[in-house]
Amino acid sequence: MSQVADAIVLGFSKAPALVEQSFAPLRQLRQEGHLRDIHYVTWDSSELDPLVAPVERMPDVQITRVPQPVVDGTPPQKTLRYQIHNLNSALSLIKESDTVVLKSRTDFIPNVHFLRDKIANFERYCGNVPFSAFGVPMPKPILRKKVWIPWADTNQFFFYEDGALIGLKSDLAQLNLPVTRTELQTLEQPLCEHYYHVARYAKAFVPSYPMIQTYLENHKYFTNYPPYRLDMLAHVMNGAYFLFLVIAHAWILHSQFHVDCGAQGTLRFYPNLRNMKTDWSDPSQWRLALPYDEIAKWRNSEEPGMFYPNIKRVYGRQLSDGWQHALFTQDLPDLPRHTLLGILKVISRNAEGLLRSYEDEFYRDLKSFYHRYVEAHEDAIPKVSAWPHAVSKVMAASADR
Repeated sequence: MSQVADAIVLGFSKAPALVEQSFAPLRQLRQEGHLRDIHYVTWDSSELDPLVAPVERMPDVQITRVPQPVVDGTPPQKTLRYQIHNLNSALSLIKESDTVVLKSRTDFIPNVHFLRDKIANFERYCGNVPFSAFGVPMPKPILRKKVWIPWADTNQFFFYEDGALIGLKSDLAQLNLPVTRTELQTLEQPLCEHYYHVARYAKAFVPSYPMIQTYLENHKYFTNYPPYRLDMLAHVMNGAYFLFLVIAHAWILHSQFHVDCGAQGTLRFYPNLRNMKTDWSDPSQWRLALPYDEIAKWRNSEEPGMFYPNIKRVYGRQLSDGWQHALFTQDLPDLPRHTLLGILKVISRNAEGLLRSYEDEFYRDLKSFYHRYVEAHEDAIPKVSAWPHAVSKVMAASADR
């Protein structure tokens, strides 16, 4: 084993068979010498003892039970705070900051050959962190190495998978910053529950990209509601500022992350939110999370080598590096090189406030568009969150907090 690599597994599952399948590839890689240690970290509540029992029968897995922090709020708010706390607890078990860490869950089943390749060839996939695009020096990278993630969105910025990833311990810690009061308020919006995906990743890049801070402050006007996103994307693409956001985010994705979801069945994820009524004793009833259930469909819609078809999608889901790699290495027929260079030069100096007036106008317009949409579609917009909240506030009323 040329570089030290450890695995950490978080969470718990109600299906013993699912737990065993999630650990099986990790245990095989440890037996082969590709992993040094496997750490399983979960709460120390006695109520979870039956769910931890399958792992206790695995002598090659180190189990750490930690106190569950006392938090209040909505399920998405609690989820984000629990995940941050649990990951910090797991990372603290690994001493060396340059250790390659595979983070996974008890409901995530990776293909062993896929994982072996990612770990054994970590430097090839994640070691090259570019500092410039077509000769334009870009803002300072935040991460020392790229982090592997299964998927990311190109037009819902920093909406990435966080169920499984591979990176240096120090880099994963950078992507696990404490949650703020403002973020908790955003998570309370009925159609902003998935902001917890965004919050985990975006904050780390604010020091190099102040424009990301403004994006986070206005995230509620993007929302995750498909009919709204369809109209919203058509609207914002008429202005220039959205292109600056798209390309700045694409550069971060290209330079700091390695995106690969494999083929159908390579990665299988069965989260509770997708399986709230599932009979866990029957594996045939387990429901895969999006986009793992339709890998080919999402891959076919990426269209690397073109710019606009990708970001026009309701969700710009990327399952590979193809689109962002083409953007910064090739000539694209629908985005002239001189236009891209001009945008990159401005992004490279975004800390100087060159885009401030355009940014302010963009968000004023987006907020107005949002409220007009809400008023026109009030009867159609869900009043209750898709998460199992007891009560949720109306989207329009909560947006001005």
